[in-house]
Amino acid sequence: MKAPRNSLAPAAAFLARHSAIIALAAFAIVGAAVFADYGVAYDEWSARFIGQSSFNYIMGDEGALIGHFERFYGVAFEVPLIVAERLLGLEDSRAVYLSRRAIAHLFFLAGGFSASLLAYRLFGSRLIALFAMLLFLLHPRLYAHSFFNTKDPPFLSMFMIALYLTHRAFRRDTVWAFALCGAGVALLANIRIMGIMLFPAVLGMLALDAFRAVKRGGGIKRVFANSCAFSAAFAATLYAAWPLLWRDPLNLADALERLSQHPTRLSTLFRGELVQFPNVPWDYIPTWILITTPPAALLLAALGIVCLTRLCAARWRDMFADSTARFGLLALACLTLPAVSAVALNSSLYHGWRHMYFLYAPMCVLAAFGLRALAGIPRPNLRAAAFVLAALGIALAGVQMVSLHPYQNEYFNPLVDKSGLGDRWQMDYLDVSYTEALEAALEMQPAGRVFIADGVHASIMRRAMEIIPEDDKRRLHRNSNFPSFRIVHRYGGDAAVWTREIYGVPIISLLDARAESEAAFRTAYAAARASELLASGGGFDIYADGGKLAYAKDGCGEDDARGHFSLSIFPADQADLPQTARRGGLRYEPLDFEFFERGAIFGGK
Repeated sequence: MKAPRNSLAPAAAFLARHSAIIALAAFAIVGAAVFADYGVAYDEWSARFIGQSSFNYIMGDEGALIGHFERFYGVAFEVPLIVAERLLGLEDSRAVYLSRRAIAHLFFLAGGFSASLLAYRLFGSRLIALFAMLLFLLHPRLYAHSFFNTKDPPFLSMFMIALYLTHRAFRRDTVWAFALCGAGVALLANIRIMGIMLFPAVLGMLALDAFRAVKRGGGIKRVFANSCAFSAAFAATLYAAWPLLWRDPLNLADALERLSQHPTRLSTLFRGELVQFPNVPWDYIPTWILITTPPAALLLAALGIVCLTRLCAARWRDMFADSTARFGLLALACLTLPAVSAVALNSSLYHGWRHMYFLYAPMCVLAAFGLRALAGIPRPNLRAAAFVLAALGIALAGVQMVSLHPYQNEYFNPLVDKSGLGDRWQMDYLDVSYTEALEAALEMQPAGRVFIADGVHASIMRRAMEIIPEDDKRRLHRNSNFPSFRIVHRYGGDAAVWTREIYGVPIISLLDARAESEAAFRTAYAAARASELLASGGGFDIYADGGKLAYAKDGCGEDDARGHFSLSIFPADQADLPQTARRGGLRYEPLDFEFFERGAIFGGK
């Protein structure tokens, strides 16, 4: 009876020892299966532009960084994406965007693995380490953003990596460990300038070590060497990874000022009211965190703060000497101070809390403290029940991610009333659903050109098309006069032929406009046939840019013309018109028309 248990013991030990790596591999497999399912965020193009500009500057284009506000953004993550794109020889836009998503998501997984490593180093428990990684990766909004947002999730992941490197440096207490920590903090500040806050935080902790070394009467030289290694690595890495600083290192101060007050002025729906920075309510960030973070993470982080407070109270005389307590206080400071300062300084806050997603890194660290409190429950049955409840809470977030796919970015936790959700909170602020709407229009009209009309800026459609296969992309065109379909945001009425709903709230719909457009064209066509120029009957030719495109007979005859062109109508007998009139492009109507192979006409400008 004992033999089977003994034979399974090595396998169980292996699974327990490598549980985090096994879970990480599972996440990577799932990510590879779903990374093409997400729509294009409206600012994906601008993020890529930031990387391209700095890459061009690195390659010798002196004017690449001149005149762009985006030059103040760090490029420690964007330039490697451009380098990967060039090395792979990617030219098709779909391949480019998919490669960016694959790399961005892998970096997100690296952030989750760093959470696991940090939790293990803090508490020596593989179970706590696994739970910390799952908490990091199973945040629905962050998971979705990790594919199409190359600004905020990479900053979050790098923040977690930098926190791990900081703990590692103080634990090992070597020059090389602090140099690596300095390089990590520099890359963090390069991705988003707010990451520079870790630099004085680490120096402050080193100053405490120096004070303690003086009291002990030894070790001050090692602390001084560590401080020099950290500072030098920080300065060198920040300078090397940020081309903006190559011309003038003082640009760093300019970047701090400009990026804290972004020139864009956007409104966001918050508790049923439109608010615009810099006049956001004081509880803007805490509220968004509370309603969009899984309850398990919130409860464990709150428990962690309570346990950290008790730990510090019990050892208040030497709490800064306790590495675990000191690091917990660092995490608490990283969670609270940025949120408070962002509101106090009227920083750029819009689109939910995506600019503050990095706060989830210290929150996961504090949640690990909460897990440590559960592990300290003296009664085994209660301890097991507590971990089961924590596991169920994390699993619930995973189930909700599956049900929302691929719109986990619209996640609201169970604490939020979902009725009238779209009237109280901003949804689909990155227009990610636009890509699916275009795909739905292509499916409804499987042949010919598809003309789209909507009330959004033309750049939204152009960018949403980037991830659509090239053959389908060539069929899509923006057209307001004779559209095939109209895209309507936040509409789900009876006129819609397709609607995407989240929590029962319509965020985007398609209206079929083909019959309306064909009727409008036939009216214009009849007016042209009745005009004095064409009253004699017969056919007519259609010209654009001096080149003959098609010949149409009575009615909407068949033709196979392609392209968007201005309509110039002439009698079929070319001799009836002087050559000068033909060259001048005598027009009947200042409209553009589009001719289809089956005679259905949806075009214009």
